[in-house]
Amino acid sequence: MDSSALNTQAMIEAVAERAASPDPLVLLETAIGYATLAGAAADAMVDHYVDAARTAGLSWTDIGDRLGISKQAARQRFAARLEVSGGPAAEPAPVAPRLSACVEAAQAHADAEGSVPGTQHLLLGLLEVGVAASVLDRVGVTREAIRESAARLLAPRGGVVGDGEAYDNVMRARRLAASRGQNLTRTQHLLWILATDPGSSARRVLDDLGVDPARIKKELNDLIPPPPRPGRRGRKLGKRDVSTCSFCGCTDPGRAMVNGPGVRICGECVGFATEIIHTAHSTAAAPGRRLIP
Repeated sequence: MDSSALNTQAMIEAVAERAASPDPLVLLETAIGYATLAGAAADAMVDHYVDAARTAGLSWTDIGDRLGISKQAARQRFAARLEVSGGPAAEPAPVAPRLSACVEAAQAHADAEGSVPGTQHLLLGLLEVGVAASVLDRVGVTREAIRESAARLLAPRGGVVGDGEAYDNVMRARRLAASRGQNLTRTQHLLWILATDPGSSARRVLDDLGVDPARIKKELNDLIPPPPRPGRRGRKLGKRDVSTCSFCGCTDPGRAMVNGPGVRICGECVGFATEIIHTAHSTAAAPGRRLIP
């Protein structure tokens, strides 16, 4: 007798023991419940090893090939949801509360479509709150326009709408914030990433709506400073540094500056620092809360 027959016989015996009755309908009902439990356990086991494969750097194409399904189907079945959660401790620039709210809204839009979260859903989410919402308003982008464009450009193929790259783009926004010396990832960082990626569904939608990515970048330039210059921090202040923030490097003469011994900090960075402290206190008050996808 082969192993599969032995396993089947073991399950039949387990059902008979659970049912504790010879009634065929009772046995059938118990067998259905047992099969459901066994199926859930099997699914959880596969989920575990798919997560391990992704952690090891394997692509959705590799995983789909091994499962006998397309990469789109694999990503739709197993891709991480955009829940407000923690993420690896080594990841830079945690997500600010407003961006967390936008990410949750993006997941809700994807759920409503029965889709995996794509960058077009992030674009919808960014219209909820924050600087990005204001920028999108100014360039004439609305929820209705995004939905109409996405429905036309990104018709469902194999049950998947869009690129399914929402999670990766949030992580890219975090790295962008950190590379610019900013301690929180905000809505403007994510909008920058979406607008400057020519291959994303979000960029296709923006192009379709006639929105010039250069205009979005111009709108965000004052909020996302250039990368800090090596050796800039700690340098003695001279006449040319009168309006230069020692933390973000901005030189906007319209920003209020707080002067200290050998350093200056702009009002924007003071606001960032206040929010970081507030976030840290909120996290300490709610152990186990995870802040970002």
